Amino acid sequence: MSITKRAVYVAAVTLVLALNAISHGSQAFWPQFRGPGGLGIAPDNQAYPTKLDVSENLLWKTKVPKGHSSPCIWANSIFIAARSGKVLETICIDRGNGKIKWRKSVEPETMEKIANTNSHASPTPVCDGKRVYVYFGSFGLLAYDVDGNELWKKPLAIPEIKYGSAASPVLANNMVVINCDPEEGAYILAVDRDTGKTIWRQDRQVEKAGWSTPVLWKHAKQEELVVLGSKQLICYDLKDGQKRWWLYDLPRGAASTPVYAENTLFATAAATRTGDPVNPIELPDFNELMQTYDSDGNNRLIRAEIPEDFALIYRFGPQFTGLKKLFSRFDSDKDGAISEEEWKQITRQIARIRPQNMDALVAIRSGGKGNVSESHIKWSTNEGVGQVPSPLAYRGRLYLVKHGGIVTCFNAETGERIYSEKLGQRVYYFASPVAADGKIYFCSYLGTVVVVQAGDTFKVLSRNKLGERINATPALAEGAIYVRTAGHLMAFRN
Repeated sequence: MSITKRAVYVAAVTLVLALNAISHGSQAFWPQFRGPGGLGIAPDNQAYPTKLDVSENLLWKTKVPKGHSSPCIWANSIFIAARSGKVLETICIDRGNGKIKWRKSVEPETMEKIANTNSHASPTPVCDGKRVYVYFGSFGLLAYDVDGNELWKKPLAIPEIKYGSAASPVLANNMVVINCDPEEGAYILAVDRDTGKTIWRQDRQVEKAGWSTPVLWKHAKQEELVVLGSKQLICYDLKDGQKRWWLYDLPRGAASTPVYAENTLFATAAATRTGDPVNPIELPDFNELMQTYDSDGNNRLIRAEIPEDFALIYRFGPQFTGLKKLFSRFDSDKDGAISEEEWKQITRQIARIRPQNMDALVAIRSGGKGNVSESHIKWSTNEGVGQVPSPLAYRGRLYLVKHGGIVTCFNAETGERIYSEKLGQRVYYFASPVAADGKIYFCSYLGTVVVVQAGDTFKVLSRNKLGERINATPALAEGAIYVRTAGHLMAFRN
């Protein structure tokens, strides 16, 4: 299918999503992680902002407790999960004015172990218009009505997942489904929406921990529950959780969530080390380094000038390869500063590091049964794969963003690379991209929202510094974008 025909199809899908939202009583409809279907796309029937400027088009800004869950929107209510001290909270915010409508809490006996880049409130709530369902790794599942009355709760064992839980619950038929992927005792669970009682549970065998949210793949009048895990992608039958088809031999990393367009599913998995042969580890040259970080202008980099999150190898993170952490090792003459020659030595060392395994992006045809490794792979590549952000299939193209701020665009039908470009400074990206109105929103960890025009040409429309770190994927609804930062929820609109 050509890009033009696929664009027509995507337009039809977004129209269906819009009509679906209207049938539920409002166009404000972003009911789960990454919105309708988990696709990260809002209907193209509204104009969305190009700039996010707190002095020009900020609707409201509400202080909220810490948490990485994305906004879940139904009608005039926004639901988020948060942590306040020892308390885990579900918070409902008025979409019109940003005021908190209600907040409900649960206090677990023990908090799960997490990494400093994660949160005890990372999973995003999911809503069906009557109830909102929330999952906390430290507690389990909870259900409230939209007015905040607790309907049921289902305590679950705390999973020993490296870095902590992050997968969000999804709805399928009359069920709430969660994916829990510790290295030992992994499972997928489906419970009754009305009661919280278990309908089915299937054990999973995974090599490493995973954090992927399930996706309900709708195609050809079928619905399939697809779950990415370490080295595997499995489709489950909604009736009983039995495997329908599977794909093995993927890389170990399983943090992103698959997406689909028509009869094609796209899934990404990251290698342990950086496994992109086209976009290898890249450090700035010395002049760029000085322009960015040399605050005293002496053409040398002292330890105090280096930010905490400056990692030499992004896949490993600053806690392992932070320049500040390793400063004394690279300051070979022990004069308290990194000189140009010392920086060249650093870049030479990093350049010698080669991928141990390859990242993977696979495009899978629908209609598979059993092992689809040979029969249903439409196309695949090792390029552009992010460790955490999920892919975005929009207007006939597939977009990926990875740590370091590299965005790669493919023809979704053929896999042909259209472009690979830098979004800006070399920073982390944990949030997944979302799109509407021909605009794609990329949110960096350091708090910059980069708006890119959808299409075959890479064009940055704006760069917007919000001043707070961003881990949560934003939400789009009725012409507004809702961005959750480290301390606030913000709404912007033209």
